[in-house]
Amino acid sequence: MSADRVAMLAGRSRPAGGVVSVSVEGGDEAVGRVAVARSVWSRFLGLMGRPELAPDEGLWLVPCRSIHMFFMRAAIDLAFLDRQGVVVRQVPGMRPWSLRPFGVTLLPVRGAHSALELAPGALRRLNIVPGTRLNFTVPGTTDPHTSGRRVPPRTAAPRAGE
Repeated sequence: MSADRVAMLAGRSRPAGGVVSVSVEGGDEAVGRVAVARSVWSRFLGLMGRPELAPDEGLWLVPCRSIHMFFMRAAIDLAFLDRQGVVVRQVPGMRPWSLRPFGVTLLPVRGAHSALELAPGALRRLNIVPGTRLNFTVPGTTDPHTSGRRVPPRTAAPRAGE
């Protein structure tokens, strides 16, 4: 595995072109054009002022534990993911300027590391529910990886008598 690939898996670099493809582990369908927002400014702007997403488009906010719907022009489906790419909460059909369900947009979601904003109906179409693992693939590669996966730290072997 290349050093660039290891750095991306460890969350230290951006995918090439800032676009990934997202699929459900073990599923056939995918969302092919998901922009990656890693900077504070790109995460803040998100999809504000943008028209409705196409069915194969989305935005992956990394890191992100909460979102807002202020200044949005279209509804979205929303999935919060942990560091392994497992959905911890989903919110279908979030409307612009909406606070429904109350607190989801303003308060941090427990266990969330990133948020995936998709076109309305994408959660149902892809059968994404809490507990679903998502794979993120950089275009031009065949090696899927998951959201924010970190290279596990090496631990020392236990000493004698411990």
